[in-house]
Amino acid sequence: MRARPWLAVSMVSALWIGSLPASAQIALVPGTVNMFRDNRSANDVGVGSGDILQYGADIAGGSAGASLRGLAATGFNDPAQACNPLSVNANFCANGSAYNAARLDPWTFTFTRGPDTLSVFGPSVTGAAGAPIAFPTSVTLSGTGLTPTISWQVQPGFTPNGFRVQIFDKGRIIPGTTQADIIYSTPVTPTATSFTIPAGIGLSATGNYAINFQIIETRDGLPFAGNNAQILSRSNSYFDFSPLTGSVPHDIALPTITASGVYTFHVDDVGPDHITFIDPVVAIGYHYLTGAGDPNFGSVLLPDVGDGAYSLTFIDGIGSHTVGLLHDTQFFFGAGGVSDFTVEGIEASAGLDPSNPTAFITGLTFVGAGDFTGTMTPLTTVVAVPEPETYVLMLAGLALLLGASRRRRAFVRA
Repeated sequence: MRARPWLAVSMVSALWIGSLPASAQIALVPGTVNMFRDNRSANDVGVGSGDILQYGADIAGGSAGASLRGLAATGFNDPAQACNPLSVNANFCANGSAYNAARLDPWTFTFTRGPDTLSVFGPSVTGAAGAPIAFPTSVTLSGTGLTPTISWQVQPGFTPNGFRVQIFDKGRIIPGTTQADIIYSTPVTPTATSFTIPAGIGLSATGNYAINFQIIETRDGLPFAGNNAQILSRSNSYFDFSPLTGSVPHDIALPTITASGVYTFHVDDVGPDHITFIDPVVAIGYHYLTGAGDPNFGSVLLPDVGDGAYSLTFIDGIGSHTVGLLHDTQFFFGAGGVSDFTVEGIEASAGLDPSNPTAFITGLTFVGAGDFTGTMTPLTTVVAVPEPETYVLMLAGLALLLGASRRRRAFVRA
């Protein structure tokens, strides 16, 4: 756990449920009132990203039809947000606001359903000031079928009090929202570096999912037991995957996918002596780009999809090049490598699902040792045009369109 001032109150006294005058028609599950700092990564499951103060509680008998607003001690009034119960917790109710270091003293939370209201005091989060908890890195998927294993690395030098794994089904949207539903949630050992998804949770061989990692610091330093009321601070990260089929002998690095469809990787310890396999969501092509300070790409190895023949375009110190490349043939860039390249030529008839992050496994080497924090932007067909060779990059315009379709407050998550 990171060094921080201990709270001047115990967990129990910090989580007062001292009711203000209100109707008794809304009742909270005892011991569930919570407020914590929530550092969220980019994602494509409809959850707002950024550094957030999340607050809420579980409503006894279910949270459907209820809403929640918050009033900070400074006088800041956070507007009401619908509670949106989850498949894994029908009582769940939460709201959130952008993190502000001046708003860490206890808030007043007001729950409303029809004419009935209930107001309670929340806990202080002054102990969460400082740097937010970092996201895990080098997230990989291994194994085929509906019980794959996901592995990761936690920030060196940090030992969390808790770690929670959740699975979002991107094909199941919470009614009235644009947020994917959570179909599975479980705490795991804080020191764990891998998790095998159990059978029977509802995964489909053709489904698209995101795995959510929550790295947790509890209020009292005790192990996390699954109750949000224990949380002082946490990080929330999202990595997209689909179940693999066939023979996959290597681990696949998983991306975080932004709402605009860009795939972002953070893979530690890449280099020239081993192949790093990544598996972005693609349709008919894609563009690779290294991150700031990353070593250049040294080679690329493409899988057998469609006719297995591709067009590879890149620029090096000599000039611009476009070459043909067959599947399972490792192509080495010139001395010094390249910082970006584009692959085209995947037939639309191959039927690659643009939202399937395990549809096109690609191998990369790098000219030197380091980390890979680069991105990949897919190329897709313009469906209104009959020529299948017509392409368009997912650029900022698409991001704006997606943003317009997601016009709701997305500060809340489990």
